[in-house]
Amino acid sequence: MTTLGFVGLGHMGGNMAARFLAAGYTVYGESRDRRHADDLLHQGLQWRDTPRDIAETVDVVITSVPDDAVLESVASEPDGILAGLTEGKVWVDMSTVNPRTSPSCANSGRRRTSARTARDWCSSSRSTSASPCKCSPSPRASFLPIAQESTANARST
Repeated sequence: MTTLGFVGLGHMGGNMAARFLAAGYTVYGESRDRRHADDLLHQGLQWRDTPRDIAETVDVVITSVPDDAVLESVASEPDGILAGLTEGKVWVDMSTVNPRTSPSCANSGRRRTSARTARDWCSSSRSTSASPCKCSPSPRASFLPIAQESTANARST
């Protein structure tokens, strides 16, 4: 089963992590304030100390952070996501950021990993407050199995 890692366990990230835990996924998490994760730790969340640790550990990294500066920080610092993201992994950004910020982080990731095979698939919502972005070799191939697993788990519980 796909392993998931959340960077940002506030209201949105924490609720998504809880749903995946309830569906039987192995979920890892990291947040600036570990207190945000207390309930999730009791539900089975596996704590990691840095965004890099998350990226090195999981198949899919999901970020849910409050603004551009935090996203750029968790992505680009020495212990950031990009330092641990390798080819074949997927990063889904669901942060409340300027629509240009997620593609900018995606382009940085592409430059740091295999530019020959990586293709970015970024879509912005109509609102300027959210910009989901996913980086992977094949957008449908990488995300579809997760959606199918999640649906099958939801039906069996």
